[in-house]
Amino acid sequence: MYEPKYQITNSLLNNIVKLEVEKSEIENAPMPTKVRNNLAKRAKMLNVFHFGHIIGVKLTLKDAKKISEGKKLVTDDARGTILNNYRNVLEFTRSNISDSYIDIDLSILIHLNKILLTDWRETWESKFRTGGEEVDLTLENWATLRDQSIDSIEIQNRVVELLDWYKSSMSKVHNLIRVGIFIERLIEISPFIFSNKLTCMAIADFLLYKAGYIAKSFLPTSRNFDVYEDEYLETWNQKRNKPDGQAEPDSTLWLERFVRNLANDMVETKEEMSKTVNEEDKASKKPFLDLNKRQLKILRYLQTIPTLKREDYVQMMDVSTMTAYRDLNELVEKKLVKIEGQGRGTKYMLSHR
Repeated sequence: MYEPKYQITNSLLNNIVKLEVEKSEIENAPMPTKVRNNLAKRAKMLNVFHFGHIIGVKLTLKDAKKISEGKKLVTDDARGTILNNYRNVLEFTRSNISDSYIDIDLSILIHLNKILLTDWRETWESKFRTGGEEVDLTLENWATLRDQSIDSIEIQNRVVELLDWYKSSMSKVHNLIRVGIFIERLIEISPFIFSNKLTCMAIADFLLYKAGYIAKSFLPTSRNFDVYEDEYLETWNQKRNKPDGQAEPDSTLWLERFVRNLANDMVETKEEMSKTVNEEDKASKKPFLDLNKRQLKILRYLQTIPTLKREDYVQMMDVSTMTAYRDLNELVEKKLVKIEGQGRGTKYMLSHR
């Protein structure tokens, strides 16, 4: 039975609390559906942007937005295909988890790997290493972190043990710790022939989404692994290369950094949410008494020029006679303007004059 080793430190606890508070404030913030939809689209765009950076595809945010909306990226190598596949992974996770009781298991791990390999490798190559196969090193700078003492024939059993721990620890261990442990251990096992690193990132997104850290808080998972990758590599190498005689290596430092960085990302997400909500509020504010720009302009004009005729309005605002009639009549109905005279001699003036 797999049993991870880690300590609950003050740093870990403080950052779990920080992340949960930020998440709760985002989820409970009053905002229009339009704003929530825009933030979800932004998170998807950032996921594509940072994943592209990780695999060496230079994208602008505008490019990432188009790809996240379904446009296919074509490159002179497999990276464009892989980026398109990652977008499909995001679609799979968000469409399946929200509508069903689907949970992480062997079939989901294989399926996520298979989506990433679509149109890049053969379908049959999406499987666990079982017969001495080596990890393909394409886009795989995490490969050196794997535990090479694990024989290929043992890999599926080790993955099953990890899954068993993940499910059995649900009521005992905080979700952020469970996700962090799962990803680190999967990196050590490196169960797939192709795309271990990218599949681990897809699995992290799946687990965080399933645990409720993405759908309503708009957290872009790939940004975490892009921005903090050097820090994570240093942490994992420290654990792997612990000198003999020192305490047995555990996952404490990785968990501290993983949760801290997620908390920082959540803070940034909340700031973006506040900015978006404020911009939407400004855009949705209606002008004084629902008046259009022409009507507001003529009210200012009438403060200096006592009266005007309808034909004056037509010339000043470059509008038709009917538009002038509607604009002026609305001002009369709102009792901002009054009429003097009749017929062609009709004049308009401010009501208080």
